[in-house]
Amino acid sequence: MLLRSQFSRSSLRAARLGLATATVAGALGLLTGCGDVVLTDGRTLTRADQFVTSDAVASESKLFIDPTLPQTVRTVRIVPTVFTEAVSGPGLNAVERRLVANAADRALCYDLSLRYDIVSSGPADLTVRSAITRIDLTNVPASGATIAASTAISVAGQVGVGFANSIGKIPVPRVPIGLGSLTIEAEAIDARKRQRAAMIWGGASNAFTNQARFSAASDAYDLAGEFGQDFGSYLATTKDPFRGEMQIPTYDRIRVTTLGEAPLDPDCNAFGRAPGIDGILADMIGLPPEWTDKGPATVRP
Repeated sequence: MLLRSQFSRSSLRAARLGLATATVAGALGLLTGCGDVVLTDGRTLTRADQFVTSDAVASESKLFIDPTLPQTVRTVRIVPTVFTEAVSGPGLNAVERRLVANAADRALCYDLSLRYDIVSSGPADLTVRSAITRIDLTNVPASGATIAASTAISVAGQVGVGFANSIGKIPVPRVPIGLGSLTIEAEAIDARKRQRAAMIWGGASNAFTNQARFSAASDAYDLAGEFGQDFGSYLATTKDPFRGEMQIPTYDRIRVTTLGEAPLDPDCNAFGRAPGIDGILADMIGLPPEWTDKGPATVRP
């Protein structure tokens, strides 16, 4: 039987961060514990005039969905996430960009596969596409200072930040300098080219629950997974992912998204498998995600 918390996902985040903040307040002084959340203007979307606003600790979003979506859609195609020109300059190399984009797609595919049939060819009832519109990179020297003092294991980008905040992560604070952030615009278009759902998602790493790594892309990589889970859940359930009750992850979620076993839908194999135990062990010592994540099964244009 699936266990449910009596608290919302946002309240758990707030309580967890509040406790950690109180514990280390004297050491951190007036330094901020979170990166900057910035929402973009929706210019990559076919329309951006139907949104409502939702937020949680270290995340903010604008949302729209047709509530009849789950009843009228059976098949879904995922277009690989792209970077807009605004974030196409220096900062991340090609491998890092591919991993960040694919982390969003992999998480998105898993949650969509819980409700829909994912297809990679032929017609689809719904096409989902996403664009990364802003990245603030991780400060690698500051992360390195934290890694030297921390042996905590992060599972935030694998089974969902709500689970990691409440169970799976010892709150060993990072140096709160140069924390990364990510903004993604995404929408779902039906066969008649109508927008059926959309989201502008902004997330920021924080000093307490995001793993420090020797990588400028590490926070964006974790945040991309959180976006994929949020948007995928939103499309599958039509429920605001920031307001719903937290759920203890199922065996299948742990098996696929943490241990790196085969996805529920074979078409999700296109986005590769989670790094699994190797990824968890690498996180312990702060290795970059590209050391253990092989990325998509095939490199797409």
